[in-house]
Amino acid sequence: MFIGHYAVGFASKKISKTLPLPMIFVAVQFLDLLWPILVLLGIEKVSIVEGITKMTPLDFTFYPYSHSLLMTIVWALLFGLVYYGFTKDRQHSIILGVLVFSHWVLDLIVHRPDMPLSPFSTYKIGLGLWNYPVIEIIVEFGLMIYGVITYWRIVKPTKKLSFWLMVGFFLVFQVLNFVGPLPPNADAVAWGANMLWLFVAWAWWTERERSPRTT
Repeated sequence: MFIGHYAVGFASKKISKTLPLPMIFVAVQFLDLLWPILVLLGIEKVSIVEGITKMTPLDFTFYPYSHSLLMTIVWALLFGLVYYGFTKDRQHSIILGVLVFSHWVLDLIVHRPDMPLSPFSTYKIGLGLWNYPVIEIIVEFGLMIYGVITYWRIVKPTKKLSFWLMVGFFLVFQVLNFVGPLPPNADAVAWGANMLWLFVAWAWWTERERSPRTT
């Protein structure tokens, strides 16, 4: 799941129009922003096994600190608490915590049984939608269409070109995930995953209001 996470973020504007989009993007992808750092540090492991699922060759062999159910709950609570500590905004803190947790729920749907329940358990789960490409594509693109329409209607972004370019880039990135060449190694996957910060910066630029000119 890739654009599906961002789709949930776009749609969350229906709950709160004023929650900043870059913070939403950090929340919905927090686990995947943390994961490549842990991979590059050698704490978590991923390998490339062609055919392990029909849609992705990534074998997530060890990632209990970023993607287990227990740690996702911990990260969601910490994310909300830290945001509340800085802003004292209870409503937005709760929304952001839920968005962090939403990442695990969506991953559960698409991953094969490789998602650990906790760092202290060997039991793993996953519904395996990545092995049903047509259904997965319909679900993920359907979520994205709903999220984008919801955001557009509620926010009515002033930087329309920036917004639609961002949406287009999401779609291109998703298609490349489906049909692009195999990555050469695990480090390349991890370094590539750090590109997710680009979307955070793009969201900031899209929602950034122009300062009024002084006369």
